[in-house]
Amino acid sequence: MTVLAARLRPRWDLATGRIATLAGALVGKIGRGLPGIGGPLLVAFGLWLAWAPLGFIFAGLALWALDRRV
Repeated sequence: MTVLAARLRPRWDLATGRIATLAGALVGKIGRGLPGIGGPLLVAFGLWLAWAPLGFIFAGLALWALDRRV
């Protein structure tokens, strides 16, 4: 059993390394965009707590601004 494990170990290490690299790249892309999305959402929620239509108006304006930037 140890001979088989010793032969499979390099393949296992390579596979886990590739999976970790892919997962890191995905989390990095999500993490970079989160503050840009979360900020306007929190402001819209706060304005919605003050007056419901105001939150929706701000959310619509934020979406327009993001669409224009993209």
